[in-house]
Amino acid sequence: MLILLQDARRVPGVLHRFGPIPAAELREWLRQNALVLPPDLIELWEATGGGEIFDSETVFRPTVPSSPNTSFVQDDIEGRNAAHAAKGKPSGLYVFQQGAFLSAIRLSDQRFVTLTQDYAVENSFGSLNDWYVHTLRTEFGHRYGLPSLRT
Repeated sequence: MLILLQDARRVPGVLHRFGPIPAAELREWLRQNALVLPPDLIELWEATGGGEIFDSETVFRPTVPSSPNTSFVQDDIEGRNAAHAAKGKPSGLYVFQQGAFLSAIRLSDQRFVTLTQDYAVENSFGSLNDWYVHTLRTEFGHRYGLPSLRT
């Protein structure tokens, strides 16, 4: 199970979900957009549909037929990627999170990356768990009373 989802069970205020997305809708959305994205990001969307993490960090929602809940406001991933592309984001990066920093999937190797303001890769992670633990959880976990992780 994803560490983010474990944390959300432990401390309900950690994650405000936009609403789960059925696997078939995600597969069709990926096909229509000619995207290949990491399975752990797909798992997160299936369970949550994206959402607000630690009240300030947004994981964007794919535009699928299932309706999001009422807390969803203009956080669709396609619109956000188009806006960032207009500002100079390279096409090989697919933005999925924004807040204190910007995160994307580097499509060439399927790595989770954090980006600088000019879209240069700052950090790279092999999984959603690694990305979450070393970015958002490190920054906000203590404030939300999350216990330290055993290493």
